[in-house]
Amino acid sequence: MRRNRKMPKKYSVVAGRTMQLAAVLVMAFAMAILNRLASSSCKQLTATIREKERQLARLEDEKSRESARWEAMKTSDKLEAALLRNGLKMDYADPVTQVVRLRKDGRPYEGQKSVARAAQRNRTMAASASYRPSARPSARSVPANRVRR
Repeated sequence: MRRNRKMPKKYSVVAGRTMQLAAVLVMAFAMAILNRLASSSCKQLTATIREKERQLARLEDEKSRESARWEAMKTSDKLEAALLRNGLKMDYADPVTQVVRLRKDGRPYEGQKSVARAAQRNRTMAASASYRPSARPSARSVPANRVRR
């Protein structure tokens, strides 16, 4: 005759279903937490991107304003006004006496009036007593206790 044997509790259907249900609940809870963390970091990134886009738009506007201002300053009327304000006079160069034409090797062509005038001017200035070549003071001539900034 067969004995009436009970199944061990670990093999029972109820215990197996309960463990599966608990595993599903733990996984759902973990997924909800991960979803919340991902959503939070995405919101932070979105806010940062939005701020950077606003900053970029502001800088582009500033660049276009400065570009328009620069273009307005380069007009001939504004240039002439700036020259007059600083006491300067500009004119086009005289091609005969002021333009030096150079060879491919970098030396000027012989017989140009502008080269001869420049050489004469250099000799005259070197010979005059009041001529002092402009030179920046050397590092040795600056006092040691004076700090440059």
